[in-house]
Amino acid sequence: MINILVTLDVKSFSLLADFEAKAVQVMRAYGGCIVRAFETVRNDDDSGHEIHLLEFPNVGAFNEYRADSRLLEYAELRDSAIAETTVITSDKQKEY
Repeated sequence: MINILVTLDVKSFSLLADFEAKAVQVMRAYGGCIVRAFETVRNDDDSGHEIHLLEFPNVGAFNEYRADSRLLEYAELRDSAIAETTVITSDKQKEY
């Protein structure tokens, strides 16, 4: 198992909840899950920051999840909910 730390610059927590519900279903298909998620900042306009700790069986499973075509279907919702995402694994950091 690997753990992945994800930080989110959130435009809308309401839309983020909708996106997460869909993304978690895809994640499960690859053996992944959200171990922990919490807000670090919530502004009056529904924006802010959130951190997720994910778990996947291996890096390959995480990469397959990220490449899943179903996530492309949710891209517009994701872009409405999230301004920026930073993904940190044991050996690298990547911004999306």
